Order: sequence, then C-alpha cells, then structure tokens
Amino acid sequence: MIGPVWQDCLMARWAKCVLFTVAAAMLAGTAHATTFWGVSTRGPDELPPYVPASEPVQRSNESLLPRPEVVTTAVKFWTQVYTEVDTSAGLIHDARHLEVVYEVIELPDNASRRTRSRVVKAAKKRYRAILNTLASGRRSGLDSDAQRVLALWQHKPDELADAAGRLRFQLGQSDRFREGLMRSGAWGSYIRQRFADAGLPVELAALPHVESSFNPGARSSVGATGMWQFTRSTGRRYMRIDHVVDERLDPFLATDAAVQLLSHDYQMTGAWPLAITAYNHGAAGMRRASNVLKTKDIGVIIEQYRGRTFGFASRNFYPAFLAAVDIDADPEHYFGPLQRHPAADHTVLETDTYYPVRSLSGALGVEFSTLRSYNPALREPVWLGDKYVPKGFPIRTPRSLETTKRSANLAAAEHYDTQRPDEFHRVQHGEALSIIASQYGVSVRQLVAMNDLRSPDRIRAGTVLRLPIPAGSARAQRAVLTREIADAALLSASVATPEPVSPVREANIEEPATALILPEMDLSADPSDYTVAADGTIEIQPVETLGHYAEWLDIRAAQLRQRNGMRYGKPVVVGRRLELDFSKVDVAVFESRRRAFHRELQEAFFARRHITGTTRHVVKTGDSLWELSEVRYNVPVWLLRQYNPDLDLRRIRPGHTLVVPLIASGTRPMESNPGQTM
Repeated sequence: MIGPVWQDCLMARWAKCVLFTVAAAMLAGTAHATTFWGVSTRGPDELPPYVPASEPVQRSNESLLPRPEVVTTAVKFWTQVYTEVDTSAGLIHDARHLEVVYEVIELPDNASRRTRSRVVKAAKKRYRAILNTLASGRRSGLDSDAQRVLALWQHKPDELADAAGRLRFQLGQSDRFREGLMRSGAWGSYIRQRFADAGLPVELAALPHVESSFNPGARSSVGATGMWQFTRSTGRRYMRIDHVVDERLDPFLATDAAVQLLSHDYQMTGAWPLAITAYNHGAAGMRRASNVLKTKDIGVIIEQYRGRTFGFASRNFYPAFLAAVDIDADPEHYFGPLQRHPAADHTVLETDTYYPVRSLSGALGVEFSTLRSYNPALREPVWLGDKYVPKGFPIRTPRSLETTKRSANLAAAEHYDTQRPDEFHRVQHGEALSIIASQYGVSVRQLVAMNDLRSPDRIRAGTVLRLPIPAGSARAQRAVLTREIADAALLSASVATPEPVSPVREANIEEPATALILPEMDLSADPSDYTVAADGTIEIQPVETLGHYAEWLDIRAAQLRQRNGMRYGKPVVVGRRLELDFSKVDVAVFESRRRAFHRELQEAFFARRHITGTTRHVVKTGDSLWELSEVRYNVPVWLLRQYNPDLDLRRIRPGHTLVVPLIASGTRPMESNPGQTM
C-alpha cells in the first residue's frame, strides 16, 4: 500500500550543508563497531558532533513482532528519519547498510525540484568519488572526509566498491511524523479497539504513520488513497469505491478494511513481519520470498531475498513500521510535549432512501461544510448535486443533534427512491473536455469530478465519460450507451490528482520515486503467483486457459501444446506447472499481460461486491467444489483458491477445512459504527 513516508525527495539547501558524521569505534569484546551518529555544519572548520538524545524506545510485542539484528539497525535509522531530520533536509546513506550515514544535507528553501536534484546529485557524486578512491586501495594523503568514510567501512573494506553504487538519499520526516502524531488522536482509540476486537496485534494501529502520516485525504502518485493507502483494486475487495462513494477516504471504514486485509495477509504468510511487509509488497510476493528461502524469518528475507521487485521500500517497510510503533508509544520522548487531536465524536445515521446533500444538510440542521468534513467518503458529484447521498450510506454528524427533531425534519425533506442514473459520452477524436461540457450544459469541473480525471487537458478518443445530467433529459438522449460500455467506464476510471504522501518509498532525487505500489501491488491481497520461474514455467491459476497463454505470448496455442506434450482439447489443470515459449515476447511483457487480465477480472467482480469477512467450512462426504463455490457460498473458484492457496482444490477430502470469504453485494453495510436509521 501504498504512503507519505515513502515519497520522492524534495532536495537540498547549498548555503548550509549539514554533515551527519558517523564515527565508528570498537567496543571491547564486540565483533562490530558501535556507531555514534552526529551532525556538524560543513564549512572551513568542523564543529563537534551532535549526539542524538537516546536509543529508540522498544514497546512492541517481540514474540509477534521480532527484531533480529538487521531489523534493529534499520529501526534506528528510521527512528532518526522520523524524529531528528525534518523535510528541509535529508540523509545520504548506504542503501543496504543503514548504519552507514555519510551526511545530512539541508535543502534549498523555495528552490525548484531541478535545483534540489542538483544538490543531491552533487553530494552523491562527491561520496561516490571518495568510495571509488578508497576501493582502489589508496590510504595515504586522504582528506578528513575520506578518512571519515573509511572509518565507516573499516570492518567491511571489501564493500567499498559496491557501496559506491548504493548511495541513496532519504528525505527527513520529523515534521510530518509529528503532525501525524497529533492527527492520530482523532482515530487512534478506534483503530486500536478494532484490531483488539479482531484478535490482531494492536501495534498495527501505527501503520498509518508509515503509510500516510495519518492523513485521511492522502493520495499517492500511483493511486493509493486515504489514511491506509488502499489501491482501487485492493480496496474494492472490502469497500465501496466508485464515483459516488470512496470509502478509502473515511478513516473508520478504511480501518475496518485494513483489519480484514491484514488478517488475510497473516493467514496467507503465517507470520506478522511477513504480513506487515505484504501490506507493501503483496501477499504473493511475501509467500514467494518465504518459499524461495524456506523461512519465515524476516531478518533472513531482508538480508538474502533478491526478488525483482523486493527493493529498498519492501526491505524497510517492517523496520519503519517498528520505528513508528516505538515513537507512537512514547512521542514525548522524541518530540517533547505533544497535544494529540481529541477523539472524533459523532453520531452515525444510516440513510433509508436517497437524499440531495443540501436537503440532508438542511433537514439535519448541519452546515454544509460541517457535513462535508464529517463525511469524506462522499465524492465530489454528491457535493455538486449531480448525485444523491446513496441509500444505506452511514452519514456522520455532530453528536449534539436532537434525535426527535431530526427525524421529523427528515420525513419532510426532499428525497428519492432511486439514485440519479448515469449517462455516458464516448470521446471522439479532436474533442476537448470543454467542448463536451458545453454540449451537455455542464461544467468542466463537474466532468472532472464525475470521472476522476487527473487533468482536464488530457482525455483520449474512445474514453467513456459519465455525464452529470438527469436521465431522460434532451441532452442525455445523445449519450445512450450499452451497459457493457458503462461497466468498462467503471473499471477503467482513473484516480484523482495525487496529493503528497509519506515516504518508505525509494527517495532518489535523480528520478521519480519508486512507487510504493509495486507491479504486483495492483493485486496485493491476491496470494496467487503470477510470475515466471527461472526455468520458464508458471503455476496455472484458475480461469486461465491455453488460449490465454498463447495470446499473452503472441504465439499459437498449438506451440504450447507441443512444448508440453498435451493432446488437443486437453485442458490445463490449476496448480500444475506449464512451460512457456518466450520467442515473441519477454517475461516482463507476459507477466504484465497476465496480471492485467486478473486485475480486470477481479475489478469486474468487486465493482458491485465486497468481502465482509470469512467463515470456515469443514468438507463433508458428498461436498463438491462446484456446489460449495457456486451454490452454497456463491464465491468464484478463483477467489476461493486465493483464500486456500496451499490446498489442492481438485482433491478436497472430507475433514479438510476451507476458508470461505463471505460476499455481499451493493453498498458496504455498517458493521462497527451502529447508529440510527433515517
């Protein structure tokens, strides 16, 4: 999931370059040097080093959240990032050995991104030259910087050459983290209670510090949204996400979804460090890492796993989370006196019909702006009046409302039995959004809001736009499209213009930050393995056919039959392996096409359904997979397999236990905030 801690760097203030000195000194009888971190102003003379207040405070349950040595070292690094260096500065450090920090550089005030990038590039170039000089074997005539760098590597001199290629910049986060601590007061108690009620570690309540700095409106550049940074595809498993409602933006509803996702990730990985890392890297990615190394030890995985997408962000997600847990447990230790926001206090009312939002505001006696601030999940078309507040939506209002008066007012308020229906327009070549808006008598702003457009200046021919106009009007008659086109619009809707979010992303100023959402994170809750093994084989997944593979490989299905010794008409078997032919496309193209197919399949399913929980079914004599999937639970086989990835569904036997996701259709029901019905 994508978060505000992992954002691309903003970069560096020349006038004042702060040196983050790391002097290594051996402790008697220890195998490694103890590192003392300090800061000095870079100028003609070096000042005495600054020493941080103390080591991080450990508060987490180490039986569930272990801290092997490699993790402990990284926790110290992220504690420093979160508490000692703000967003006006950043650290030049080694990307593998986080105890090696070369320098803290301050960033130019009000400078362009290009200027800041030059500052960071210059610092990296200087240290790269120093490391290359030291790697060549030179030890005489070294200046003070070279001597200091050499001291950092005195116990690993053979890594000097590699270290020259591992220089990384990390933007400081202390100001953002402090703001997040203050914001967390509004929802912290609710979040901790939800995790406790679900039997999950309450420390998980600190994850939004890493993901979004507890900003409920955060949006990443790759579309992850809200305090918990759900992508659209993963979020739709548990929440309603469309042009009327986006529950990712509601801290309470998104928390309920996070409880489900983290519980699922734990079921898929079997260890909390892996489940937490799966929040960043995906359940399939962590299962693959565990299977490759045959371990659930997060320390071993961090040090030894070399998966294609298991980069800096994934390796550091769990340590950064632990640092956030420590800081959240004792914020005054790091920041001094701190006033958290008061806990959110509201009443939840579930609508039993459809209301224009201004009618609802008037009937409840709540200012329009107040109602909007209490209900961030309602999308812009609702606030613009193009859509009604939907039936069954949990409206939050100030607790001070009088129940009797409110009920009487609501009975007389304007309301409707159905939602304002959607109408559509297919963009023609040469059409601009302003032309389309004029054609239908609506504003460009309305079209942007209704369709989650990133920019009003960038629309493509063939794009299907929703129109904010009443069905049946004369203008709407020009917008008649099939239901299939409407569904396509729903599945292809882009995400809103991003707002900055927090960084355990790759903060490397030379190029855009590596997105927190990795290629497989589009399917982060899906534990299925869609990758190609080193021997060119894949594991066959539900719904896939030989024709699919041939299409994704740009070859004929007969070639795959011949390569795998398959008779014509013989189907592929889920769970078995199949050898592929990459003579026309490479592995990356095949994997991308395969993931896109499953993403579209899953998005189509979850566009009008969501998971409300799970149940366990003990297989009895006479049970069949088809009957369980299609009749009793109404769950597709591909989803049933995702919840039972280690069970051969072709050979289920009496006594086997299946985990079955419970599916509901339509708007997500209220679960944890019971209130009155309007």
